[in-house]
Amino acid sequence: MKTNIVIVGGGASCISFIDALLKKNLQEKLNELSLTVLEKSKEIGPGNAYFSDLKSNLLNTKAGYITVFKDHPGDFYHWLECNEYKWKPDFPELEMTRDTYAPRALFGMYMKDAFSAICTEARRSGIQVKVIHDEAVKVEQIEKDQINVVTQNGAVIVAEKVVLACGTQQQSAVLPPYSHDIIHSPYPTRELKQKVPAEDSVAIIGARLSAIDATIGLIEGGHTGPITIYSRSGYFPFVRGIQGRYKNAYLTPDYIAEHCPALDFYKLGDLYQQERERYRAQSESSYFEELPLPNQPIRDLEAFLEKELAMAKQDRGWQAILYDTNSGIDQIWDSLRADDQERFMKEFFSSAMSLRVSIPAENAEKILGYLRSGQLKFVAGASSVKVEDGQLMVQCNDSSTPTGKVIYATGSPKSLSQIDSPLVRNLIESGTSVENKFGGLDVCKYDYGLFCKDGRMNTSIFAIGELTSGRFLFTSALDIIVRHAHACADSVEKFMIEHDCSLSLAKS
Repeated sequence: MKTNIVIVGGGASCISFIDALLKKNLQEKLNELSLTVLEKSKEIGPGNAYFSDLKSNLLNTKAGYITVFKDHPGDFYHWLECNEYKWKPDFPELEMTRDTYAPRALFGMYMKDAFSAICTEARRSGIQVKVIHDEAVKVEQIEKDQINVVTQNGAVIVAEKVVLACGTQQQSAVLPPYSHDIIHSPYPTRELKQKVPAEDSVAIIGARLSAIDATIGLIEGGHTGPITIYSRSGYFPFVRGIQGRYKNAYLTPDYIAEHCPALDFYKLGDLYQQERERYRAQSESSYFEELPLPNQPIRDLEAFLEKELAMAKQDRGWQAILYDTNSGIDQIWDSLRADDQERFMKEFFSSAMSLRVSIPAENAEKILGYLRSGQLKFVAGASSVKVEDGQLMVQCNDSSTPTGKVIYATGSPKSLSQIDSPLVRNLIESGTSVENKFGGLDVCKYDYGLFCKDGRMNTSIFAIGELTSGRFLFTSALDIIVRHAHACADSVEKFMIEHDCSLSLAKS
């Protein structure tokens, strides 16, 4: 019996999932296995995060530390060394070291090669891989072992298992207010030059990485009009220091499972202090920058960045500790008491993300320069966009400001009702999936199967990546994506083998 797995999305989650399947030698356990990858964009491999775009869109992880393959640390830098003839013509002035923050488009070139390599390896193993450039709009459960995946172009793909690996989602264009002057995603930033007249005033809603990409892309593309970044929370990303990697001993899954089955904020603080003392003992420097908590909303972004750029010239141990919690962030989140989870999302989420998701000094210096020139402004406070007599207005802090263009740069919306995805809408409307209380699709934290409206876990439809951020809190870092993809592959394998065994028993 032929077993077909449909993977919706052809980016990092997809590549890592296929890599994990190959390591399981599933072709020896099943009669025949095929994979169908559905990717709506023209590029396969980069996904939403790393497609071809401006060179100013930088990774926020050093080149020597990043990989899409779990068992090959530093694979991106190895690829750079071996394939200079491929990337140097497009990036002639770029001098790469292990500590370089590479353009995301360059990492996208690596991802294209990674996808091609993993598909070649799959075919050598006897696993058929088919790539279809189309958008999945509906997933229908026909019976337990048959799912129909319907595409925008009307194709129906029959599968036994479906993995939703859709990546970052953009805000729906059908939400009010309606205006041709509202841009619902800054990507690709290279196209902003054509969409936004150079002299127009621009309001950017959001203050994280995509807002920074949009601002730099516009100005380096020749934009001369004023730009305002609106930050609902009043936070902005911190700047990465020069420290290397650090391996946590206390803020780890194993230690927490053994010593802290139930966490609260106070115990979490104790674990950080233990980690801090261990880090200081191992450090050659006597100086240790304290974790900047409580992290207050920013009143003066120029002063904030001046201070941050000064601090980023040295070892920032708190960053090294926080970044290594990627390996156990799921367990930390799951161990927190329910009331602390609720409080964190309401009071501390934006502050925590500004600490965790930092930016390279290079981009911080550019933003600081725009602020000093007066072309860029930063406004903190809840904002709303309205259209009054044909004029776009941004209302914030009891005042309304006219603007020529609005760009939403808020990342994947937490609420599924705001996502521009017919697939997600159909999943919710059909009861095939439900929304997690913190946003995104609700999945089993162990098996990644979708929870249905009746409370059951679906053993045929799985989700990984940004669509599951409500369940796992933080899913955008590549090492987390890779880990979840491998864990999901474990689950798919388990349920496929269970189904194969049940068929054998029925025949006997």
